[in-house]
Amino acid sequence: MDQWIKVLVVEDEDVLRKGLILTTAWDKINAKVIGEADNGSDGYSLALRLQPDLIVTDVAMPGMDGLEMIKALVEKLTDIEFIIISGHAEFEYAQQALELGVKGYILKPIDPTKFFEVLQKTVKDLQDRKKSQKEFFELEQLREQIKFFSPIQRSKPTDYRDQYIESALNLIEERYNQAISLGDFAEALGISERTLSSLFKERTGYTFLEYVTLYRMRIAAELLQQKDIRVQEVAPLVGYRDYRYFIKIFKSCFDLTPLEYKKGHTPQ
Repeated sequence: MDQWIKVLVVEDEDVLRKGLILTTAWDKINAKVIGEADNGSDGYSLALRLQPDLIVTDVAMPGMDGLEMIKALVEKLTDIEFIIISGHAEFEYAQQALELGVKGYILKPIDPTKFFEVLQKTVKDLQDRKKSQKEFFELEQLREQIKFFSPIQRSKPTDYRDQYIESALNLIEERYNQAISLGDFAEALGISERTLSSLFKERTGYTFLEYVTLYRMRIAAELLQQKDIRVQEVAPLVGYRDYRYFIKIFKSCFDLTPLEYKKGHTPQ
């Protein structure tokens, strides 16, 4: 499931603010309101404290207005997004909002359908960004692990748990160039995914996915050093049907694209 997107609503009209909070189908798009404020100053303070992903805000409010609040917050919270709702149709407001990177500019009276469309698109963009950030973090971890990775040295199994891991490692070596999933391996071994996942981490020090990925990358590196194999041929040989994704994973591990790696290891 996508991560929940945290929303802060800043609007000085109590009826409108409460209406947006209570009547919008936030749960349908995996979003939830974590706070509300009736002016820009309180909205600014709440945002710094609650760290929302998205702020839905009016423009004209007493004290600090919506645009002033946005200008102050973009310097503090770099990943935050904004949707403006306003009774001001003047071009200057829309222009300033666009310059600040505001995702949507909705005029009052609010069209619920239009508002939800803008909200849905903004939430989707935020979820995609969070996913990319999570993938980047995981890829950075792979880069550190590849430095020390080598296939597990085999020893005679001493109990049934070692036998499961031995069988799993054999399957990885046999099928690394095919689609691999923890569920398929667990089914082949006759145990649950949870049991295999726990045993694999305990016995190898890697998660199942980490080991498969690093094993494939080691094989890919060896293949790229062979003069007669083209870069584009390597991805499917190590189980990746998506060439662009293969490049992304390889670069995360070696800090080089497959082509750069090959150029550094084979005569041109």
